[in-house]
Amino acid sequence: AVVSTQSTGNHPIVVALFDEVRDKKTFTLAEVGDMFSKAKKQLGGYIDRLDLFVKYDVNEDGFISREDLKTCLREDEYYEEDELDTVIDLVMMFGDVNKDDRLNYKEFVRMLRDVPLE
Repeated sequence: AVVSTQSTGNHPIVVALFDEVRDKKTFTLAEVGDMFSKAKKQLGGYIDRLDLFVKYDVNEDGFISREDLKTCLREDEYYEEDELDTVIDLVMMFGDVNKDDRLNYKEFVRMLRDVPLE
Protein backbone atom coordinates (compact mmCIF):
# COMPACT_ATOMS: atom_id res chain seq x y z
CA ALA A 1 0.00 0.00 0.00
CA VAL A 2 1.12 3.53 -0.70
CA VAL A 3 1.11 6.19 1.97
CA SER A 4 -1.03 9.10 0.87
CA THR A 5 -0.74 12.73 1.93
CA GLN A 6 -4.49 13.03 1.45
CA SER A 7 -5.20 10.71 4.36
CA THR A 8 -2.53 12.05 6.73
CA GLY A 9 -1.77 15.50 5.40
CA ASN A 10 1.50 15.55 7.31
CA HIS A 11 3.97 13.24 5.58
CA PRO A 12 4.85 14.44 2.07
CA ILE A 13 8.52 13.41 2.54
CA VAL A 14 7.52 9.81 3.21
CA VAL A 15 5.27 9.81 0.15
CA ALA A 16 8.04 11.24 -2.04
CA LEU A 17 10.54 8.64 -0.85
CA PHE A 18 8.32 5.77 -1.90
CA ASP A 19 6.68 7.40 -4.93
CA GLU A 20 9.09 5.78 -7.39
CA VAL A 21 8.02 2.28 -6.31
CA ARG A 22 4.33 2.76 -5.63
CA ASP A 23 3.21 0.60 -8.56
CA LYS A 24 5.36 -2.39 -7.57
CA LYS A 25 3.63 -5.31 -5.89
CA THR A 26 6.69 -7.23 -4.69
CA PHE A 27 10.14 -6.22 -3.48
CA THR A 28 13.42 -7.98 -2.94
CA LEU A 29 15.05 -7.79 0.47
CA ALA A 30 17.75 -5.55 -1.04
CA GLU A 31 15.11 -3.14 -2.41
CA VAL A 32 13.40 -2.91 0.98
CA GLY A 33 16.74 -2.30 2.69
CA ASP A 34 17.58 0.40 0.15
CA MET A 35 14.20 2.13 0.61
CA PHE A 36 14.54 2.26 4.38
CA SER A 37 18.15 3.35 4.18
CA LYS A 38 17.10 6.20 1.89
CA ALA A 39 14.22 7.06 4.23
CA LYS A 40 16.52 7.19 7.24
CA LYS A 41 18.92 9.55 5.44
CA GLN A 42 16.06 11.83 4.39
CA LEU A 43 14.24 11.79 7.72
CA GLY A 44 17.37 12.04 9.89
CA GLY A 45 16.43 13.23 13.37
CA TYR A 46 12.84 12.07 13.00
CA ILE A 47 14.02 8.44 13.03
CA ASP A 48 16.20 9.16 16.09
CA ARG A 49 13.23 10.72 17.85
CA LEU A 50 11.03 7.76 16.95
CA ASP A 51 13.64 5.40 18.42
CA LEU A 52 13.72 7.53 21.57
CA PHE A 53 9.90 7.61 21.75
CA VAL A 54 9.78 3.81 21.47
CA LYS A 55 12.37 3.52 24.25
CA TYR A 56 10.30 5.71 26.58
CA ASP A 57 6.98 4.03 25.67
CA VAL A 58 7.75 1.22 28.11
CA ASN A 59 4.33 -0.45 28.00
CA GLU A 60 4.16 -0.08 24.19
CA ASP A 61 0.71 1.52 24.12
CA GLY A 62 1.73 4.34 21.77
CA PHE A 63 1.97 6.94 24.55
CA ILE A 64 4.52 7.95 27.15
CA SER A 65 2.82 7.95 30.52
CA ARG A 66 4.08 9.27 33.84
CA GLU A 67 4.89 5.68 34.82
CA ASP A 68 6.82 5.13 31.55
CA LEU A 69 8.82 8.29 32.26
CA LYS A 70 9.53 7.27 35.82
CA THR A 71 10.77 3.84 34.72
CA CYS A 72 13.11 5.32 32.09
CA LEU A 73 14.37 8.14 34.28
CA ARG A 74 15.19 5.62 37.01
CA GLU A 75 17.09 3.49 34.50
CA ASP A 76 18.97 6.54 33.18
CA GLU A 77 20.10 7.32 36.75
CA TYR A 78 20.52 11.01 35.94
CA TYR A 79 18.05 12.29 38.54
CA GLU A 80 17.78 11.38 42.21
CA GLU A 81 14.67 9.40 43.20
CA ASP A 82 13.20 12.39 45.07
CA GLU A 83 13.53 14.55 41.92
CA LEU A 84 11.64 12.23 39.57
CA ASP A 85 8.11 13.49 40.25
CA THR A 86 9.19 17.11 39.80
CA VAL A 87 10.94 16.32 36.51
CA ILE A 88 7.92 14.36 35.27
CA ASP A 89 5.59 17.22 36.27
CA LEU A 90 7.73 19.61 34.22
CA VAL A 91 7.80 17.27 31.21
CA MET A 92 4.02 16.99 31.32
CA MET A 93 3.55 20.73 31.85
CA PHE A 94 5.62 21.57 28.76
CA GLY A 95 4.87 18.54 26.59
CA ASP A 96 1.32 17.39 27.27
CA VAL A 97 -0.54 19.79 25.00
CA ASN A 98 -3.94 18.08 25.20
CA LYS A 99 -3.62 17.56 29.00
CA ASP A 100 -4.44 13.84 28.96
CA ASP A 101 -1.51 13.14 31.32
CA ARG A 102 0.53 11.31 28.70
CA LEU A 103 2.60 12.23 25.64
CA ASN A 104 1.66 11.10 22.17
CA TYR A 105 4.35 11.06 19.47
CA LYS A 106 3.43 14.48 18.09
CA GLU A 107 3.65 16.06 21.54
CA PHE A 108 6.95 14.28 22.20
CA VAL A 109 8.52 15.52 18.95
CA ARG A 110 7.18 19.03 19.52
CA MET A 111 8.76 19.06 22.96
CA LEU A 112 12.13 17.84 21.61
CA ARG A 113 12.21 19.72 18.33
CA ASP A 114 15.04 21.99 19.44
CA VAL A 115 17.02 19.32 21.27
CA PRO A 116 19.88 17.83 19.20
CA LEU A 117 19.99 14.04 19.49
CA GLU A 118 23.60 12.93 19.00
